[in-house]
Amino acid sequence: MYLVSCSRTQLNFTVAIDFTASNGNPSQPTSLHYMSPYQMNAYAMALKAVGEIIQDYDSDKLFPAYGFGAKLPPDGKISHAFPLNSNTGNPNCVAIEGVLEAYFHTLRTVQLYGPTNFAPVINQVARCAAEVTDGSQYFVLLMITDGVISDMAQTKEAVVNVSIHNSLLITH
Repeated sequence: MYLVSCSRTQLNFTVAIDFTASNGNPSQPTSLHYMSPYQMNAYAMALKAVGEIIQDYDSDKLFPAYGFGAKLPPDGKISHAFPLNSNTGNPNCVAIEGVLEAYFHTLRTVQLYGPTNFAPVINQVARCAAEVTDGSQYFVLLMITDGVISDMAQTKEAVVNVSIHNSLLITH
């Protein structure tokens, strides 16, 4: 991180959140998406903890934020890489507070479904990373999930391709 803060290197932070049914019903306390009026759920706590630290290393504080594995309104189409802010042309949220706001709004509007496919989001971020060829930017993808992966072969392929062609750090 010292290199990031003291040079012209730019860190690009992207978030992807699992909206599959395996996370449990958000109205139930056992769900990772539980909407308690008294405290943040597990996903929100993870977003806040990581985001508050990493946003200091991303100069524009614009974070693309995606969801995967949900049925989207109004037609119920399943998506594995949808912008949390509903803007396909600009998935950026302003700072980690913007990501949290978009997450909570999305949680109230989508239907948790499945399957849990990681590859579409990894490939989406990799396409953005591929546009930078001078080594001046690093891309960090935080995937918050319950650990179930439905497209393991495609995910492995996406990670290998990213590792060979881009500078993308994937964390989960």
